Amino acid sequence: MKIKRRKQNPLKKQIDVYGAITTPLELIRETIINFMWGLMGNSIVVFMTNQIDVMVFLNFVSYYLLISYIVNRDKYTTRLGRFIILPGSAAMGAFTGYKLANYISLII
Repeated sequence: MKIKRRKQNPLKKQIDVYGAITTPLELIRETIINFMWGLMGNSIVVFMTNQIDVMVFLNFVSYYLLISYIVNRDKYTTRLGRFIILPGSAAMGAFTGYKLANYISLII
C-alpha cells in the first residue's frame, strides 16, 4: 500500500524576495490591494472633474474601505514592500484609474 503525500500548495510556500520572507499568495494579494488603492484614489478626481456625483460617492466609499484595510495592516518593513510593491502597484493603479474613469465618464 502506497502512502500518498500531500503536495504543498506552491502559492503558500515561504519565499525570500529582495530581503522579505513572504508567500506568493500574500505578495499577489497585497499587490492587488495597492493597485486598487491607486485606481480608486485617482479615478475620484476624474469623476469630480466631470461632475458625476454617483461615481464620486461610490469611489469614496470603496476608497475609504481600502484605506481602512491599508492603515490597519502590518507595515512594510523591507525594501521590497516600501520601494517596489506599494509604489509600483499603486502607481499602475492610479494610471489605470485615470484612463478607466475617462471611459466610464463617456459611457455615463
